This record gives sequence, C-alpha cells and structure tokens, in this order.
Amino acid sequence: MDRSPKLSLDQELQAAVAIVRVGLDRIRDAACRTDDLGPHAAALQALYDPARPAAGVLAAVGDVLGTITVSMSDVDHNEGERVTELLDEAQGYIQDSTGDRIRHVLDLLVPLLKRCEECGKQKPDVQVMADPFSTALYPDDPDHRQIPLCPPCATKRFEES
Repeated sequence: MDRSPKLSLDQELQAAVAIVRVGLDRIRDAACRTDDLGPHAAALQALYDPARPAAGVLAAVGDVLGTITVSMSDVDHNEGERVTELLDEAQGYIQDSTGDRIRHVLDLLVPLLKRCEECGKQKPDVQVMADPFSTALYPDDPDHRQIPLCPPCATKRFEES
C-alpha cells in the first residue's frame, strides 16, 4: 500500500527546495546570532569540512549533481555529451573550487578560535564560562574563575566535582 502523497513534479521540487532553504537558514542563523568566531567557523564547516569533505552541504549538492549527471547519460538526446560535461564541471566547482576557498578561510580562522583549557584544542564550540568544577562545589560563591572550555570538557569538569 503506497502512502506517499501524490504531488506534481513541480510541487515535489518546491517542497524539497523549501526544506533545503530551512536547513541553510539554520546554518546561517547559527553563525550570525553572535559576533564570536566559533559559530561562524562551525557553520562554514557544516558547508564544507576539510577533515570530512564528503559530509557537508557542498558534498550533498555535488552528490546530487553527480547522480543527475549519471542519470542524464542514460537519457537519449542530441546534447547528451555536452550536458554531462557541463554537469561534471558544475560538480567540480562546488566540491573543489568552493570547498577549497572555504578550506582556506577555515585555515585563517582556526588559529583565532579559543583554545579549551582542558584538552588544549582550538574548536568552534569553545566558550568562556564559569568553572563548572568550582560552580558545582560552591554554588553560592558569586566569583568563579572564567575559563575557556569545550562542551565535553565542561561536562567532565562538572562530573568530577
């Protein structure tokens, strides 16, 4: 029993575009709700992560283009070779050219990110916060040391208290 809604091709594609736009809006909002560098770097990594190039948004768009390219080669029409050539180029620009530029931006930003005092790593999610260890032990003390911590290290310090 098929329960999928019967949408026209145009409706189906409009819905898919709307979903993608919502996701991209979330990435933009995560980056731009603060003037800290960390969220901006994290949003760029969501688009293209040099450590995991197949995991980001650009890789997903490139994958769709690649699949359409392969599918187009099975379609019989006069411009098949030129169409697949152009789609191959488009896929390359997205994954290589755009991804490479984001990689260069991240190379510039990473040294500017805060370093976690516990693990020593510079990561986008490091935040300066009241020491979770002393805060848990002495909750009534208003003056706790402010330290930069990533979420896993902050949790670890809290659990050790």
